[in-house]
This record gives sequence, C-alpha cells and structure tokens, in this order.
Amino acid sequence: MIGPEEASRYRDELLAVLQEDAHNEDRILRRLDQIRAEEGIKAYSALLLILTRMPFEESEARRHWEAILEHRRALASSLQREVALRVAVLDYFLNLNRQLTGPRVIDLSFAERQEPGSSVDRVTGLATAASFLATLQNETRRAKRYDLGLCVLYVDLDNFREINERHGELVGGILLRETAILITNKIRDIDAAARLAGEEFGVILPETERMGAFLVAERIRREVERHGFKRSVDGRPIGLTVSVGLARYPDDATTADRLVQRAEEALHLAKSRGGNSVSVYYRERRNFIRFDLGRGPVTIRVTPAQAPAEGASHEERNARNMSRGGMLFESDIPYAIGVDVSIACEDARHGARMTLPARVVRVEELEDRPGHYEVGVAFLVEWEHQESEIAEFLRRAGAAA
Repeated sequence: MIGPEEASRYRDELLAVLQEDAHNEDRILRRLDQIRAEEGIKAYSALLLILTRMPFEESEARRHWEAILEHRRALASSLQREVALRVAVLDYFLNLNRQLTGPRVIDLSFAERQEPGSSVDRVTGLATAASFLATLQNETRRAKRYDLGLCVLYVDLDNFREINERHGELVGGILLRETAILITNKIRDIDAAARLAGEEFGVILPETERMGAFLVAERIRREVERHGFKRSVDGRPIGLTVSVGLARYPDDATTADRLVQRAEEALHLAKSRGGNSVSVYYRERRNFIRFDLGRGPVTIRVTPAQAPAEGASHEERNARNMSRGGMLFESDIPYAIGVDVSIACEDARHGARMTLPARVVRVEELEDRPGHYEVGVAFLVEWEHQESEIAEFLRRAGAAA
C-alpha cells in the first residue's frame, strides 16, 4: 500500500493526467497505466490518496476508479450536463461507497501550490530557489573566510516549452525529475542542486575552481544529451539537451545573488550559440586559472577536431599558462567557442610530454597585438583518470605551485 510521502512525490504528474483531458475516461485510465509501467508506482492508489487522503491497495483503487467513472456518466445522464470529475469522486465516496466521512474539499484546483516555507521542490525533490540562495550565502561566507574556490552553475533545459506543448505537462514533469536525477548523479555530496524556476536549475560547487566547475558542467551536459536522445514518446526521440552558465566567487561577484546573476548571464551566452553548450562568465582576462610557464617554456601543438575559422589544420605555440583543468595560449587563429581540439604538450628540457582532448571555452583578441588572440581551453578528461598525468607534467615542467 502506497504511503503519503511516495504519493506526494508524484502529485503533479498524477494530477496532470486529470487536467490534460478530464472528460476522456479511457485516456485517463490509459495514462495511469502508462505511469504505472514507466515509473513503477501504484498510480491508482497514489491518486486516490492525494484526492481523498484514504489509502487503498492498487487493485482496489483501480476498481474504485472504474466505478467513479461509471458513476460520473450516470450523474451526467441524470443531470443532462457534464459533471466535473472531482464532483464525481466526492459524491461517490460520500453517497455511494460511503467511505469518506468528515471530508475536506478534494483539491479543488487539482494542484496544490508549494507550501509556504518549504525547502524542497515537490516536482524534482531538489532544494527550492530560496533554500538555494540561503545555502549559497553560507558558502560564500565560508569561501571568503578560508580562501576557498566556489563556483555556481545555472542550468536550463533547451526548448522545454516546445517539448511541454508537444508532449504534455505529464511528460514535462517526468523530464524535470529525470534531469534533477542526472544532475545529482554528476555532483559530489558537498555540492548542492536546486530547481530555481520552471525548467531552470542551479548547482553550488564549493571548493571548486573554474576549470573544475567547467568539467562538472560538461559532464552534466553530456549526460542529459545522452539521456535525451534515448528518451522517446510515441516512438519519437525527445532530444532533450541543456545549456549551462558558470560563474566563480569572488572573481565574478562577491554576493550570492550577483553570483547567480553572473551565471545566468553566461547561460544566455550559451543559449545564443544554439544551446547544448557550456559558457563561462569572464569579466576580464586575469580571471583565468593559471600556472605560470615562463620559467620553462612549453611547446604545444593544437590540432582541431574540426577546422577552425581560417581553415588551418594545426599550429605550434608556446603555452602561456596552464592549470590541471585547462590552458591559455596565444594564437593568430580566431578559434570558435566550443571547438574540440587536441593539445599535445612537450617540454623538451625536462622530458615532459602530454596529449589531452580539450574544448575552446574562451577567445579574446589581444589589445596590443591586433590579429592575435588569447585562447583558453578546458581539458575534456575524467579527472580521476588524468589528474596524476596533468600534475606530473606540471611538476616536471617546473610550473606546478
């Protein structure tokens, strides 16, 4: 028998079934059966528990639903007008089945609003926007006190409104909850995720530098993309993707609300590029995370996975700065943001070599050298697999702090 806590997690999905087509009884039964099959929940007993506060076994709950729909038809025939489903439910349990005593009004709007002061979003199970901001304020104070890195991700589902209109609110609710699960699976226990509004999510990454946060954002983006193209409705792929904006404290903002705003600005940039991408907020060049390579010049060969703007196949440059998550170098090629490249690094003096896949995340023309650009790339590697290789290269090149 389903309990109130489990039923409440599926409240919006179940009530959306009644909202979508309240007069199509066969459709209601089919959608409830579909939810049972896809979600593995006792949909009939959950919906009755939400509406009446009475627990039933699933088989008994289905019999009640069929009887309620039949009773509704009889009422409509007798009254010679349509009868609202909630009226039929109330009349059935009050006057026919007589199991509902001292009734409360049965969800007249079919959708209770978020309880005031609640810290958990009912649809996704993540924190609410208010709880997110309070947590971020605490984390910014901690980051300031202990001089720790802190980054925020602003995640938005691409074209979600069109998906919602095409497939209905029930599917939209499922996708929101699945996205929340995918995000949670890609972050650490010390991180925090929340549903900020509609199809927008926020992620707090304490003790994380910019390039590390970029890799987390990329993992989330790729995971949602993979899941979205496997997910289908009526045999057609949904193709769900996300765009992500990233900002860092205190470089980009020194207050929690401004930091979220900066991450949202970066998100808008990702959206303007067509979506399904990650954009990093940079106010000025010195915001890039750097290890100075001036003491031991490192030659790099950049090989684009796709041709850059001017069609060059590769180039050799001296790296300017490097971190365990990315690199800066000068180039006369204006790489496009988001281009995948292969970075082959060599420090011949110390015998250090390393080749890693990367993605261009920033391109800025140098003010004192027109036609030359400072290019920032983020390494596209699983941190646990490549950390030792990157750290060893930096150590041997004499650049690691």
